[in-house]
Amino acid sequence: MEQNISFRMALAKDISRLVEVEEVCFDYDQLDKRKFRYFIQKGHDDLIVQTLEEVIVGYALLLFKKGSSLARLYSIAVLPEYKGMGLGQKLLEEVEIRAQEKDCSYIRLEVKKSNVRALQLYKKMGYLEFAIKAHYYDNNENAICLEKKVQNLSKANKRKVPFYAQTTDFTCGPACLLMAMKSLQRNFRKSRNLEVQIWREATTIFMTSGHGGCGPHGLALAASKRSFGVELYLSTKDILFINSVRRDFKKEIIKIVHEEFLRQIKSEKIPIHYGAMKWNKLRRIIENGGVPLVLISSYRLTDTKNPHWVVITGISEDFIFFNDPYVEKEQDLIANIDIPVRKDEFEAMAKYGSKQLQAVVAIYGAGMACEVG
Repeated sequence: MEQNISFRMALAKDISRLVEVEEVCFDYDQLDKRKFRYFIQKGHDDLIVQTLEEVIVGYALLLFKKGSSLARLYSIAVLPEYKGMGLGQKLLEEVEIRAQEKDCSYIRLEVKKSNVRALQLYKKMGYLEFAIKAHYYDNNENAICLEKKVQNLSKANKRKVPFYAQTTDFTCGPACLLMAMKSLQRNFRKSRNLEVQIWREATTIFMTSGHGGCGPHGLALAASKRSFGVELYLSTKDILFINSVRRDFKKEIIKIVHEEFLRQIKSEKIPIHYGAMKWNKLRRIIENGGVPLVLISSYRLTDTKNPHWVVITGISEDFIFFNDPYVEKEQDLIANIDIPVRKDEFEAMAKYGSKQLQAVVAIYGAGMACEVG
């Protein structure tokens, strides 16, 4: 007789049983009662329980990346006494259905390198390795990062852009530039010292509150001074970010910095293309060997209305992929690499402020031809 296997969202009454499953299945990085309660109450993510004859025998925790089409399988477990019944595969199939229902096109996960049984299941189910995270687990074991497309998509034109996480709240631009330069020059060395140095060169001095961030002009100059090819795409000739401050002396400083940047850009012969951005330009930049840095509004990612830089890693008919240098926790890094965002979502994301500023800094290797117009 076929056994009664079912799935449902976890409830508060399940927490004690979920902790039991966790303690039996894992001796590292365990979720406790507080964390299970948090994910049950959070609502945005899916904590799925698997029952056999109405008894919980496993669970899966599926996290969703805000503003993207990416889901992350944070944890999955089936009690060992039920192994050999195909429950793990059935639970993974349910995870993929839930991801598709949330309009996600990709699922990512990490697994211990020594967990051969799990690796075999994931690869059988079509998950492909895309990275290794050294010393990821509590016992310093490496994690294998796997990914699967769960919806049929057009093939993406992508390039490998080594990831670098910004080390301050105000250095997203320099962090993106470090990623771009490293992808174009293999022997280029990323470092925090260089991240801060580029910020000092490229900062607008003032932007909203706190330390100033980096605008497109400053980032373009920082790349050019390091012998990389650069071009700028801007939707306006106005002084950028001047309306983000209220005091007149701050506006005057921003104006001085802006004019000096323009003078240096002219001296460096960096081309600037003005006008509304046509997003097929990103594809042409990538096809021409370039790496685009794009200014976005962080609202669709973090609910904060701040300007934020990301680096484009690929483009397809359906999606734009990017690395986001802002990582809230080290364990979240897997969700910040090659983030897939539908084109229409990205086009709405890549406009900042009331004037809908669009800004792209295209970086090229030394001697590489830039896109024209």
